[in-house]
Amino acid sequence: LDDLDILHRTKISKLIHKYYQEEHARIIHEAQHALGHISFTSDLWTDAQQRGYMAITLHFCAKDTHQRLNLHARL
Repeated sequence: LDDLDILHRTKISKLIHKYYQEEHARIIHEAQHALGHISFTSDLWTDAQQRGYMAITLHFCAKDTHQRLNLHARL
């Protein structure tokens, strides 16, 4: 490995933000096309250093490419 193989911190930050935007748009699209209702669940916790964390999961039903009904969960 040399310095050219390691991405700069600003490049990594931009890639993470771009990935977030793409995933956010995909999840919104999936939720808008869900069959019936959607549900949310959440979990809150702290680690040993008392840092807080929160996870939110979206649950919904949608049909796959073969028109079979599937239950989906997105974190």
